Amino acid sequence: MCGIFGFTGRSSWKTSVLLQSLCIEDEVRGKHSTGIVIQSDNECLIQKKALRGKDFVSKGYTDFLFKKRYGLALGHNRYATTGAVNDRNAHPFGTRVANGWNFGVHNGIVGGKEKIAESYGIPEPEVDSEIVFRAIAKMQNSGMDVVDAIENITEFISADADFAFAYLDTKERTTYLWRSPERPLAILDARRLGLGRWFCSTKDIFATAWSNLRGSPGDIRKVTYFEAIPYRLYKVIFDDVYEVEPIRDLRRKSRREEKKFFDFREDDYRDSRESEIYTRKWRWKSGLLFPED
Repeated sequence: MCGIFGFTGRSSWKTSVLLQSLCIEDEVRGKHSTGIVIQSDNECLIQKKALRGKDFVSKGYTDFLFKKRYGLALGHNRYATTGAVNDRNAHPFGTRVANGWNFGVHNGIVGGKEKIAESYGIPEPEVDSEIVFRAIAKMQNSGMDVVDAIENITEFISADADFAFAYLDTKERTTYLWRSPERPLAILDARRLGLGRWFCSTKDIFATAWSNLRGSPGDIRKVTYFEAIPYRLYKVIFDDVYEVEPIRDLRRKSRREEKKFFDFREDDYRDSRESEIYTRKWRWKSGLLFPED
């Protein structure tokens, strides 16, 4: 189990402190590593470390958020299932596409790295998440449209994998989002507060990260959300509109078998119940978020 989150819009100190807060609050889904990448007008900047979210922020690895203007961001908190716990294996993962870099984050379990590597003719990484982004990049570099590349690898892994993905195409300045039924993904709209679009593994994590800032981003009752429909591909473009557009329903295979998926583990997440209780109290008091029609 991992946590993912991200942003599209005009950056400000409010978006930067909210990204910091998400790095911390999202660690309830994984404390092995934390990472974040931003895209500014002419470059991408990334920090990722084998540190829990709280330490990642306290040691200054998010300070760069306040030194650059940016329009897109991806963040991740890792619970390691394959691959060593080190800086290299932390998300986001970068892949070379044409003359630039694209980035991706993943929550879930892909599995079958050897088969994917052989089928797509790509090197096999330690972390199964990374091989999906390598496959997408390989297809893009071969001339395939990014949407078709995402559909191709999603169909290939869909019989066994569970996932929530975010993929930043830096040339298009677009983030693509998609998930399987087993993994949550909330898409949020803070445009009424001038804070753009967001996504997060769960709306409760987002709401608690917001409330931890004691109202400084604004009234959360003006933020709406919806849950991403499984196997529906969405995109959000950095274009001053920031509309989240459904593109297509992705092809997928039938599941081979029923699987058990990771959930909170008491030994590793001793403070998760305390965080949940705080979130429930805050929801009751403030109304949390209002679903979109």
